[in-house]
Amino acid sequence: MKHPQPTKSELLDRIDELLEARYRSGDLGNVDDPLAETVYILLSKQTQEPVYQRIFRDLRHRYPLWLDVLAAPENDLIDLLRPAGFQEQRARQLRGLLAAVDTANRNRGIGPAAPALGDLTLSFLEELDDAAAEAFLTSLPGIGPKSARCVLAYALERPAFAVDTHVHRIFVRLGLVKSNGRKKDHDPFQDTVPTKMRKRLHINLIHHGRAICRSQNATCGDCVLVSFCGRGRKAIVDDQRPVAVDLFAGAGGLGSGFRRAGYRVALAVEPDRNAAQTYRLNNPGVPVIEAEINDTTTSRELRRYMPGLKKVTTLLAGPPCQGYSWAGTRDPQAEVNLLYRHVARLGRALNAQTICLENVPGVQRVNGHGFLTSISDALRDAGFATEAHLLHACEFGVPQHRARYFFLGRRGKFAVAPTKPSATHRPRHADSGVNLPTTARLIDLFAGLPKLGPGVVREYHREADGREHFNLSTMRHGRSVINKIRQIGPGEGPISYRRLERDEARTLIAGHRALPVHPTQHRSISAREAAVIQGFPNNYIFCGPRAWQPLQVANAVPPPLAEAVARHLLEHLRAGNDYNRYS
Repeated sequence: MKHPQPTKSELLDRIDELLEARYRSGDLGNVDDPLAETVYILLSKQTQEPVYQRIFRDLRHRYPLWLDVLAAPENDLIDLLRPAGFQEQRARQLRGLLAAVDTANRNRGIGPAAPALGDLTLSFLEELDDAAAEAFLTSLPGIGPKSARCVLAYALERPAFAVDTHVHRIFVRLGLVKSNGRKKDHDPFQDTVPTKMRKRLHINLIHHGRAICRSQNATCGDCVLVSFCGRGRKAIVDDQRPVAVDLFAGAGGLGSGFRRAGYRVALAVEPDRNAAQTYRLNNPGVPVIEAEINDTTTSRELRRYMPGLKKVTTLLAGPPCQGYSWAGTRDPQAEVNLLYRHVARLGRALNAQTICLENVPGVQRVNGHGFLTSISDALRDAGFATEAHLLHACEFGVPQHRARYFFLGRRGKFAVAPTKPSATHRPRHADSGVNLPTTARLIDLFAGLPKLGPGVVREYHREADGREHFNLSTMRHGRSVINKIRQIGPGEGPISYRRLERDEARTLIAGHRALPVHPTQHRSISAREAAVIQGFPNNYIFCGPRAWQPLQVANAVPPPLAEAVARHLLEHLRAGNDYNRYS
């Protein structure tokens, strides 16, 4: 299996992207005044965030000037600092720090000696280079390299990278830097991180260390970085949930649908960097490796990324469809058309209980070759009783005329192939007598999104009521194109500018990066709107450049359809009374 290890730079790039999408550089309460930030960092040592933030606010409220703090009775400061613990030591450090700043101000003729300023200040640090500013800060009582670099990054906007306990723990667990002891690791850690991402990554690592990658009771099953962490993969032990392995995983439409049905996805394999990142971000706890599935791919190698896994309930696979698609070359001898053989081989080797392989209707026949039969035969030869079922997304709550074959197989000498999953919804064009919920109208699903014109860059948007939206950016159109689009009626237009109808869309096509035209607005739909059509939840975020997001969305299996298939497979297993007796 072709699986080149990412360089340290590539790994940091992926980590930074995932953590920024997850935590959005959330405010840690830091301030932009150098002296206030220095005191804030001093108070934060060895105490909880709510405690030191409250103490900092109380300190500033009681003593409007830093000179007032310096002149305050020591016992008053001790009482104020008591909730944080070590109050006597903190009071001495605080007074010593302010006294040192006072001396530095007097030596420079600023601060109290200058009535225009009227208070202590560290503004003179702005005139020093990074090394000199850090040297001065570390000369202050209670301020070490970590604290100094926090001040440099937060208050002075310098490219410093502070190594606190969370940063150190996560970097060591990910194997990014070999530790020589946290007191000595500041420069090696800082030198590892590109300057442009240092502040952002530091903030997000703290959030991640507090929420997920804790020193004790880390929740590795909820971690977006588990793909890069051997320790984390070992910590995710086999449990009572059914387990899936996802090959040709794409952005995670098939896998996320199975997760919604109660599966644990133990591993996903996807060669495209952006799609792999999307999978990692939206399916935390799932290791995703960026690799091709080919002749060198073995079950032994796959299992290396799933330590402790005992059994595989379902092998998932959505091999590339370009070779079968009417929009492709349709060469029956193309290597891409034979990837199903690896699915069959690995299904047997992994001893999977069931198999689920998805592809386009074009597999029926490619220039005289019937791949519908070839795929089914390959799975049967691998020991799976298999049937191919043509499923329509609009019958599963997805407002899209999208048909796909699902090859469903069951392993075992006397196994019976899974039947066709039953529809969960009635398409709007179907017989009104069907007693099922009606698939929602496309235009109604769009109603919950912000209205944007063409050429708007908005990958993240937070509304006043707290609702968050992602991947809203719209394609830029020139005046002539907009005028052309304006004349296109519902369901009409060339493939690159076909206007959507209000009820259901035609199959979203991945062969070009320009998505269809909005039903009522004169622009192509955004990646977010395409994701809504596909049935992705609103908080499913697509990674990578905006130009490549449409391909991820359009290539995906609609998650509601995948979920229905997953539930059907579980019912099939349970009906056989051997759900917990895998061989």
